[in-house]
This record gives sequence, C-alpha cells and structure tokens, in this order.
Amino acid sequence: MNNLYGAAIVLMVAGLSIGLALLWLRRLGRLHRQRMDQLLALREALHEDPLGTLARHQGTLARLGLHSIDWQGNWYGAAVSGSAGAKIPGASAAQGQVLSQHFQYDDMALELRIGLRGLRGERRLFAVQAAEVLFAMLQGALAARQLALVAAVSQRARVGVFLQHDMRNLAQWVQLVADDFAAARSDDALLASARRLRGNAALAASRAQGIMQALLNPVLPQILAPGSEARWTALDLGANILQAGEMHQVAIDLEGAATLPWDAQALATVLDNVLGNVSGLSRARLMPAHCRVVIAQEGPADSRVVRVRFETPRLPLEIPLEKLFEPWATSGNVNSGLGLYQARKQAQAAGATLEAARMENGISVTLCLPCKKS
Repeated sequence: MNNLYGAAIVLMVAGLSIGLALLWLRRLGRLHRQRMDQLLALREALHEDPLGTLARHQGTLARLGLHSIDWQGNWYGAAVSGSAGAKIPGASAAQGQVLSQHFQYDDMALELRIGLRGLRGERRLFAVQAAEVLFAMLQGALAARQLALVAAVSQRARVGVFLQHDMRNLAQWVQLVADDFAAARSDDALLASARRLRGNAALAASRAQGIMQALLNPVLPQILAPGSEARWTALDLGANILQAGEMHQVAIDLEGAATLPWDAQALATVLDNVLGNVSGLSRARLMPAHCRVVIAQEGPADSRVVRVRFETPRLPLEIPLEKLFEPWATSGNVNSGLGLYQARKQAQAAGATLEAARMENGISVTLCLPCKKS
C-alpha cells in the first residue's frame, strides 16, 4: 500500500512538473512570438538603412537572444564594419557558436555574424530561428535596394535616350542657323535668314525648356510614358510637317491634309528623325534638302487610318534598307545614334507604324496613324 501511495505521489509531482513546464514553455513561446513581431516590424527600416537599423535596434535583437552581432564588408565602394552587443570570440565559429551569412551584390559585399555563446536549450532554438529570420529580411532588403538601383539606372538611361534625341536635334538646328547666317552674302540673304530664325525660335525655345526640365527632374511622366492617352492632342499634320521642315531647312512639297488626335511628342520624334536625316544627308552630298510628303486617309470609316509618306527618291542612302531601323546604324559619319529605331518605337507605343521601302535611288518612309483612340 505504501508503494502505491509513493507511486501516486511521484506521478502527481511528475504531472505537476510537466504542467508547469508546459505553462512556462507556452509563456516563453508567446513572449518569443511578440519579440519576433518586433523583429518583423523592422523590415521597412532595414530597406531604408540596413546597417544603421542593426545598430539602432540592438535592444530588440538582444531580447531575441541575438546578443552579439558584427558585420564587415564593402558598401558601395567604402569599407564598412560594425558590431552590436558583446564581442564575438574568433574561436567560437569552430565550436558552432556563430551563425554567419554572406551577402554579395554588384556594389555590396557584406558578412554578418551572430554569436550564440552562452545559449542553451529552447533559448538557443529561439535565437537560431530569429537569426534565420534576420538573415532572410536583410537578404530581401539588400535585394530590393539592388533592384531599385537597377530600375533607377534603367529609368535614367531611358530619359537619357530622349534627351540625347532632343539635344541632338537642337544642336543640329543651331548649326543650321549658324551656317545659314555664315553663308549669307547680302543684306537680303541676312534678312531671309533672320526671318527663318524668327519662325523657328519659339519651337527651339520649347525644345530647350523641355531639355532643362528633364535634366532637373529625370523622372518626367510625359517622357517615360509614350503612347499614353494623356499625351494625345489634336494635331494638324500638315502644319507640324511644314514647321519641322522649316526647322531642319528641308523644302517640303506637301500634298493632302489631316487633323487627328495623336501623341505630339511621338510625331515630333518621327519628324525630327526623318527630316533631320534628309537635311544632314543632303548637305553631306551637297544636294538641296527636299522631301515630298503625301498625307492620305485610307480604309473604311470604322477603321480608317492616315498614311503620311515621306518621299526622297533622289537622295541615296548608303546603308542597307533592312538596317535603317537598327539601333546605332550609321551611314558614314552621319545618321548615327538611335535615330529611326527610337522614332519607330515611339510610334508603335502610340499605336502607329513606321516603315520604309525602296523608291528609285532613295527611299520612302511611311507613318501609318490610327484615326481614333482604340
């Protein structure tokens, strides 16, 4: 009987011990979960300032058992190092008391170490779990920074392409004006040059103002969103073509007319590239710059399109036709850059097409525009 009483007492004590242990583990688990929530709340701060966040939130990390943290590496070309909490002994890594993670990106190389010395049992288990979460959060933060950098560089490069186009055409216009005045040999010729300058001054000033705005703010929606409906305005094609011809000093033989809503900047890019090439190539060959432009509406009423055909049958193009829209295609030392490739891409983004075909000794370039937004 005494043995039975003794066994019952042992079982009661064991059960009570297990119950207390479970309550203690439950309380510890709840406390750990709360602290993990605090760690997860650092995600946004890690994205903004990874290294500074580790130093500033040492208390939060210490409550999770991460009492010892250090890091070192290269941060965008600068050597960095730091620590939080107690120093991690060098020999601890060999004894399995240190967790480490290496992060490597183009401009970043970082080694993060977390010391676990002195932790046992469930505290060590919870600390290892917190360290793995911290590694994952830091990995995500650094990856996000790298992706944002790549996106920003790409965006600036895209803006740079548009600026390159506008600056090239503005520089070409300045050169034409300078050559025009330099070639004037009489008062009448000077007066004619001044009149041409006055006629193009407003357009050139608008181009220059757009370049300055883009240089000050490289994330301009009107530059980065070609083809968007917000950029569509009613365009008099004939007037725009004659003005572009005047600016590039190309004599335009215009046939037909049309007014329709379309992307004004895309049209300017097409006209600048087509007529700019006509102007540059003609002068390089000591030929008069001339282009015949035919505007015609075609197709049924519900799907009508406007075709604008630029004809230069007597202007030889020293480049294979299939390379005309190729990036960086060149004819000698002129017609270089993105040129017609960029014009074609902008026209396509606005729902149009830009094509070229042989015509006698030269070519014809056709811009096909939709007559309505679709």
